[in-house]
Amino acid sequence: MIGIALLLFQQAAPPPRAAEGFTIERAAGDEVAFPMFGALDDRGRLFVTESSGGDLYLELQNLVRKCKIRLLEDADGDGRYEKSRVFAEGLVPSMGLVWRDGKLYVADPPDLVTLEDTDGDGKADRRTVVLTGFGHKDNGSLHGLVFGPDGWLYMTMGLPDGYRLKRRDGTFLEGKSGALLRCRPDGSDPETLSRGFCNLVELDFTEAGEMFGTVNWFQLPAGGLRDALVHLVDGALFPYDKDVGTPQPVTGEPMPPVSRFPAVALSGVAVYRGAQFPAAMKGNLFTAQHNSRKVGRHVLIPEGSTYRSHNLDFVTGDDPDFHPSDVLEDADGSLIVIDTGGWYIHHCPSGQLSGRPAPGGIYRVRAAGAKPVDDPRGFRIDWKGPLDGFLDDPRPVVRDRAFREAAARGELLPPSSPAALWAASAVPGDRATQALRQALGGDLAATAARALAARDDRGAAEALARLLETGPPPVRRAAAEALARLGGPEQLQAVWRALQGDADRFLEHALVFAAHRIADAEALRKALGSAHPRVQKAAIILLSQPPRPAGSLAPEDVVSRIAVEDAELRGASLKLLQQHPGWAPHAARLLRGWLAKERLGDEEREGVRSTVLAFQADGAVQEAVAAAIGSAAAPTRLLLLDALARTSQKQLPRAWADALSRAVGDPDPAVRLQAVRTAGVLRVPGLDDEMARLAESPTETAELRLDALRALVARRPKLAPGAVDFLVGRLEASTGPVARLAAAEVLRRAHLSDLQLVRALQAVREDTLVAPGTLVPALRESTGPEAGSALLAELEAALRKGWRPREEELEAVLARLPAEVPSKRVRDLLREAPGEIRAKLAEYEPLLEGGDAARGRVVFFGANAACSTCHRMGDLGGHVGPDLTKIGTVRSGRDLLESILVPSSTFAQGYESYKIATEDGNVLSGLVARQSADAVVLKDAAGAETQVRRDQIRRMERAAVSIMPEGLERKLAREEFRDLIAFLRSQR
Repeated sequence: MIGIALLLFQQAAPPPRAAEGFTIERAAGDEVAFPMFGALDDRGRLFVTESSGGDLYLELQNLVRKCKIRLLEDADGDGRYEKSRVFAEGLVPSMGLVWRDGKLYVADPPDLVTLEDTDGDGKADRRTVVLTGFGHKDNGSLHGLVFGPDGWLYMTMGLPDGYRLKRRDGTFLEGKSGALLRCRPDGSDPETLSRGFCNLVELDFTEAGEMFGTVNWFQLPAGGLRDALVHLVDGALFPYDKDVGTPQPVTGEPMPPVSRFPAVALSGVAVYRGAQFPAAMKGNLFTAQHNSRKVGRHVLIPEGSTYRSHNLDFVTGDDPDFHPSDVLEDADGSLIVIDTGGWYIHHCPSGQLSGRPAPGGIYRVRAAGAKPVDDPRGFRIDWKGPLDGFLDDPRPVVRDRAFREAAARGELLPPSSPAALWAASAVPGDRATQALRQALGGDLAATAARALAARDDRGAAEALARLLETGPPPVRRAAAEALARLGGPEQLQAVWRALQGDADRFLEHALVFAAHRIADAEALRKALGSAHPRVQKAAIILLSQPPRPAGSLAPEDVVSRIAVEDAELRGASLKLLQQHPGWAPHAARLLRGWLAKERLGDEEREGVRSTVLAFQADGAVQEAVAAAIGSAAAPTRLLLLDALARTSQKQLPRAWADALSRAVGDPDPAVRLQAVRTAGVLRVPGLDDEMARLAESPTETAELRLDALRALVARRPKLAPGAVDFLVGRLEASTGPVARLAAAEVLRRAHLSDLQLVRALQAVREDTLVAPGTLVPALRESTGPEAGSALLAELEAALRKGWRPREEELEAVLARLPAEVPSKRVRDLLREAPGEIRAKLAEYEPLLEGGDAARGRVVFFGANAACSTCHRMGDLGGHVGPDLTKIGTVRSGRDLLESILVPSSTFAQGYESYKIATEDGNVLSGLVARQSADAVVLKDAAGAETQVRRDQIRRMERAAVSIMPEGLERKLAREEFRDLIAFLRSQR
């Protein structure tokens, strides 16, 4: 009956729905399994990469060749693919492909290859490596292949894969962060255009040549937002990660997005160019959104020199296994949607206990009532005849070919459309050059500027420079982008003048990037004398970077601007100071000036924090900080102690250790508490006696005593009996949830006898917030059969109430019990767990329907469920687990149900639990709060942090058990549980 209930639940989900005025239907049969990305050739055939359904990451890392490319054909033109065959197999997971000139370009990491069918049998028989050197560690490997209107091949990369691509001159283009790359069709002249992404998935071009891309992890989750739609421009740095590798210019702050989204896992993107959909949709973007089970429509709205978007749902699905991964426009103007199915569960968490993964499928979306398009690809056209009648053809494929045919004949077409300008850019000779230059004075000036850059027409530089001051913002930006490739020193003054006018971040970036390309160090030093702060800012930023020689920028040039009136110039100057370790004396003087103030503003507080960390290895800075911890105003002392908790020094400087020692005895309770917390994060060994004294002091607050024990337990796990009594007392339900979690974390790291563990387990017997699994690792010694039997009884009771530890975790406890204590019953209960889990899912599945979201909000923030202790919702809640502000957008009801009932079945990306074994014998666990080349900082279930230097780590591995406790449903009535689910699903 359980299996039937689950099967019915899987089959009940309806097919996806299209927006009003559109229809959606299956376009391919069951022969397609786990499709990922697609490409259409010039005959209308659809090539689709298919996953093996296995572990994408292991297959990429080990170059396992189990994936394939399927070729689908619509023989009768009805929009459904009747013919199917395997075009190529033996591929590593392939996440990008595009057709061009009889070849299928395919991502086959570490290679970019072309596949050709030379004998016409529908199977690839020639494989050519075009470019090699792409990393393959993660899903950020090579993907997103697309040809631009300039004829270059564009592709995307993500973290942590990186790339190292050989140029024609024998040098290498390399980088570590996610990036937008391009090369010529033969693989030559690779370039990095934009970088700083976690994972730039795919991009597409508007007719004017603007680039828009989909990014996963545009930012760390905040306010329920993580992913983004971005406007891609040459030379841009985006905010997730600074690039390491081939030097790339930094022009200022990272680029903002067009629009932010929850963790929808944006994937494929297409710019609509056809005529089947309403005219208002031309130029709209359509994106596949894996986690939210939808295809989004995005109306681009000009804003300054860039765009924002109005976002709408276009295709939606209630099936938890509907996961769109790609979207592309067919020649007739319909939209093809690729649903990858339910196999991809690694970085996009979804239910894993529902049975065999759904295989996915391919759908076609049409405008309701749309008539079939006659000859959508122009097969019946005599292309040797006149072309005039096809230049405005509603069929994009026909229109594009008409312009290409004209270019091939050497015919110059009137610059009446972007397609005409792109076609002219490929026509040799002065007539085409002059036509493009003349177009700079018309409505298509931005496209003309890009076409001239693609043509490498340096003679257009002066005309482009004039546009910097006379054109509207989008044209000024396009002109600046073209000047970055075509300009010279003669245009630099025009760039500086344009920079003094109104400029949003995109226009400012284009101008500074142009200055980077055309100004030498002498010209930039001269610009330091400009009266305009934005020109000064550009000059100091560029003087600090290659190819300007080291020493081109003096510290005085920077420090003198940290106190100027203009906030942007101040911020850029401070950031540059912090990037130069050799300028530490200047930083120390600046820091002492700040620390002497009675009150610091917000900007100064952030300046203190960032400067202390930037120069933490400098003795003068260390002394200034140590002195201020003992004498500065209380808010400043708290700020400094918090900054110390983030230091990555291999050994805490003596001045800081002494200051911290004095601070733990400070008469100010707030200072004392922060000092204890900092000592706990840094695991300072010299303060153990003081921590023990504070932990045992009845005059100290319970909060401070808890933090003192947390700092102490790593080196003194055998706690005094009074300390254990105190901690067990804090487990009582009358204390707050954070205190209970904190006490449990300390006990878990302690060495307890079975009798002490029994008392702790009894204290949390009815507590769903603190699971027994949190405490059982603390058992280190047995006190006899009686206590062992009592412990076994507590373990049995916990198992009967739903606790499901890993078998090895339970065995480690049972092995410490006396031999005469029977444990078979406990082992039998654990073996019954899988069936019980499925039964529980089936039992609670009806609660996905109905429910009151308003009542569910009360449950979420209430003490019984205590969800908000770890999870944030809007401006309220904790920061330990994932932010749930938009959770209803990205997780289906079934997935939410599974994550609550069986929290260790799936992990949200970035919230995986880790275990670290240290060289001194400690075992620490928690979420990775942050990490650097020198240290890893773990955050436990109570939100407390512990820093571990990498040279102290013996082993670091993913934990199989979530820090989210099991058994929440036991504390809630069924209607409360239904209301909680309704509340979570309503958060969109």
